[in-house]
Amino acid sequence: MQTLEGLKRRIKTTTSLKDIVSSMKTLSAVSVGQYEKSTKALKQYSESIEMALLALIRGRTIPLVVPQKFKEKVVAIVLGSDQGLVGRFNKSIANFAIDYLKSNGIDTNYVDFIVGGKSLSSKILSLGYDINTLFTMPSSVKAMVTVAKKIVLKLSDIQSEQQNGIKDFSFSNMQLKVYIFFNKKNEKSSIENNVIQLLPIDANFLKKLSEKKWPTKNIPIYAPRSRRTLFSLFMRQLLFANIYNAVAQSLAAEHFTRMISMQNAEKNIDEHLDAMNLEYQQRRQTEITNELLDVVVGAEVLKNKK
Repeated sequence: MQTLEGLKRRIKTTTSLKDIVSSMKTLSAVSVGQYEKSTKALKQYSESIEMALLALIRGRTIPLVVPQKFKEKVVAIVLGSDQGLVGRFNKSIANFAIDYLKSNGIDTNYVDFIVGGKSLSSKILSLGYDINTLFTMPSSVKAMVTVAKKIVLKLSDIQSEQQNGIKDFSFSNMQLKVYIFFNKKNEKSSIENNVIQLLPIDANFLKKLSEKKWPTKNIPIYAPRSRRTLFSLFMRQLLFANIYNAVAQSLAAEHFTRMISMQNAEKNIDEHLDAMNLEYQQRRQTEITNELLDVVVGAEVLKNKK
């Protein structure tokens, strides 16, 4: 049986652990708020890009030229975490990505996997798939810009390689399919798997956009010869915005999951502390009672001797 002094040290250690868990929970809660705020700010930026595209395509044909057919390539961008304490966060999105690709008739053995997060990479590898590119998930809102840019550049390199060195980014290349898989926090405050097809660009999206009315009487002016170049640049920005949004939502979901884990851990620690404190009080009371009995018995012995 553990000594009273040992139990006291255990209570002290558990209390210190609770302080650490509480700090981690608070940090995760603050991080969730930051990433959710960044997604709201991005919405206005995305709307500005759509308005720029509308200025280029309203009342005119969409400037997309379908190039010659190249070898089909599928790229899967899967976002997870580098750190632990997130339960089934990584395993869930890894299985979801593989199941989604298979259900859509895609041979997963020929998919280029771009993976965010070392913890997630081990899950992908354990499923028997190689990883084309592994990057560290950003640890701040500012770092998300750098990560999103790297992914866009990587997609550009993949398409350039597919198109035999042609560096012009074609958004109509039907032989290149890019999906991004990530976890996100829904309105019910739970985590759900999500997927967005980044490329090729959805034709319905462009069609609906072209049918919108310009909000003012001032129509933007641009050089006709630059129309295709501008269109390509704005589409690249839209691609960047979609990737940035997915990264932000994934990070918000990760920290929310960790916050819930820390909250549950804090609850369990409180229960253990209550049990240990009760045991300490009972054993301490028993020890005091025994000491008093020893004093009384000793006094009776001395009295009888006299």
